[in-house]
Amino acid sequence: MAMHSFRSALVVLSLTCAAGASQAQAPAVSKQVNLGSFATSSVSYGNSFSVSGGTVSSIGGNSFAQAATFYDTYTFTVPDVGYSSFTASLDLGNFFAIQGLQARLYTGAPVAAGTSWKTNPPSSSSLILSWNTNAQTNSSSQVAIGSGPLNLIQTDSPLSAGTYTLEVRGQVTGTAGGSYAGVINVAAVPEPSTYLLLALGLGLVAFQIRRQPR
Repeated sequence: MAMHSFRSALVVLSLTCAAGASQAQAPAVSKQVNLGSFATSSVSYGNSFSVSGGTVSSIGGNSFAQAATFYDTYTFTVPDVGYSSFTASLDLGNFFAIQGLQARLYTGAPVAAGTSWKTNPPSSSSLILSWNTNAQTNSSSQVAIGSGPLNLIQTDSPLSAGTYTLEVRGQVTGTAGGSYAGVINVAAVPEPSTYLLLALGLGLVAFQIRRQPR
């Protein structure tokens, strides 16, 4: 009877430890921000973190274990005119104590943190750009101190009207905290009248060239 109770206690202890380890490794939803409709071609984004006793607190967001990977989402709406390009740059002057900072872009509202399009693609969203590798190895010890932009993610494919989400992930390694900040830049699709004026201008130039005496 005593041996049976001892084995039961070991099973319970093992399950408890496994559950605790699973929770420690679970993705952390750090912060979700709705940037609204892009009325301008440039919008700032970013986050700051503080650390106390192995727990990270996102400024204006949630708290999570320092060993966990955080996920921040920035949702925005593209107006009817659409955009011809999208770039999310990182300001190196405001980047420190973050390991493995990456970003991806997809349509629709934020999906569950850690969602994989390869194994469990959500039906309500479509992946545009997967996790980038431009800044994957960047950390406070690997990025030169100073200021200036670094393109975290970019695409020259048109973004039609609708809702999109920029998702950023990484791990806070600083004993006191860490931060990242950047700017989202978009370029509007030229209106048909712009193309018409361009075509007329090129036609006029060609006409003038043909009229010149040879």
